[in-house]
Amino acid sequence: MVPGSLRDQLRYPDHSSHLEDDTLRRVVEQVNVSDVLARVNGDLERVIDWTDVLSLGEQQRVAFARLFLRQPKFAFMDEATRALDEDNQSRLYDLLRESGIGFISVGHRETLLPFHENVLRLERVGE
Repeated sequence: MVPGSLRDQLRYPDHSSHLEDDTLRRVVEQVNVSDVLARVNGDLERVIDWTDVLSLGEQQRVAFARLFLRQPKFAFMDEATRALDEDNQSRLYDLLRESGIGFISVGHRETLLPFHENVLRLERVGE
């Protein structure tokens, strides 16, 4: 999390990008962090210490919101859903596939397998 408002969190790392409030609110709802917006009474400009306010799972969902707002062609994700329950993980990976953003993810959960077409499994013995 970066210092600043919820808008700053969502626009990170491109704070100069202009995103309509309706777009921000829609994505916040999609990634299941509407309750975070409610904590600041819907004020996207309210500045608080987000690291102290958001759980790790909420921080991961904010990271997915950033991804959906920026719409890169490809994303590399390392343990991107580690702090999430399986329902939120499924929701986010479904949204990711629907978005058309290509992705490679690193993770240890077997529940990630259905969201990937190919799997590279690295074994401890070097295989």
